[in-house]
Amino acid sequence: MTCPVCARQIPSDARFCAYCGSSVQKCEPCQRFYPSDALFCGLCGGALKVAHRPTFEPPVESGESVLGYLYELNTNPQQFALNEGDNTIGAGGNNDIVIRRPAISWNHAIVICRNGRVILQDSASTNGTYINGKRVRAPLALAHGDLLRLGSEEFKVWLKPVFRPA
Repeated sequence: MTCPVCARQIPSDARFCAYCGSSVQKCEPCQRFYPSDALFCGLCGGALKVAHRPTFEPPVESGESVLGYLYELNTNPQQFALNEGDNTIGAGGNNDIVIRRPAISWNHAIVICRNGRVILQDSASTNGTYINGKRVRAPLALAHGDLLRLGSEEFKVWLKPVFRPA
């Protein structure tokens, strides 16, 4: 099948394009891919399934060292606290946030929370790190509401109000 954004060939069961990082969905009757925010198929006119994205709010009782959370967006959502300092993410047990999934590298990424800033850096992962569909190639600031993807796993970023722009 062909990615609707970059026109490269992607597997028929893909949820995103491995080349450009775009999230995709497939029209079941036509077997054509469309961007994940499309509502109707351009070929048959059928309605596309809109993925239900749960909304999350952090626990009422969070410690002072917790600056935000990563919320996993799948059928069994989990939350991971972002603490002040360095937060390593990966499949290896040595990480602060351990996510054991096939697309997550042993040491996948790091979220640095210091001096009032929250920065994401890829750790030379195999399947890439993306913010809002764009590949992270250099350290980038994370913002409240960003969609973070590690390999094929998606997370929503929630930051305390003091770390959100006015």
